[in-house]
Amino acid sequence: MEIEKREIYRAIAEMAYVIAKADKGLSADERMAFNNIVEEELQLNSWIAQSRFELLDEITQPSIDQAYNEALHDLKKYRDHLTEDLKARILRVVTRVAESCSGYSEKERIIIDRLKGDLKSITND
Repeated sequence: MEIEKREIYRAIAEMAYVIAKADKGLSADERMAFNNIVEEELQLNSWIAQSRFELLDEITQPSIDQAYNEALHDLKKYRDHLTEDLKARILRVVTRVAESCSGYSEKERIIIDRLKGDLKSITND
């Protein structure tokens, strides 16, 4: 797998981490939901996102803003490799994570709307 795509998958994990932490912190249910969702969405490459999510959760524990900005930085950096399919996958993963535990909150909706706008602006859509 090319490095650019791997970095995009890591950014997907960071965005999912932001959504999972947005409400009341990160629960075991959200961790399990994330793992199931990325296995379905990224299939054999899910390990890339899972390892990034685990690193964020267990070691670095960045703030929501830090994680969002780092993910956005990587998405901008690799924008030439950000296909329509990958953009759709990013949005599917974060939306499914938001819906997975106790429903879709207002805070999560705001983050996802921001992400949609940022994805459009970095790919000039």
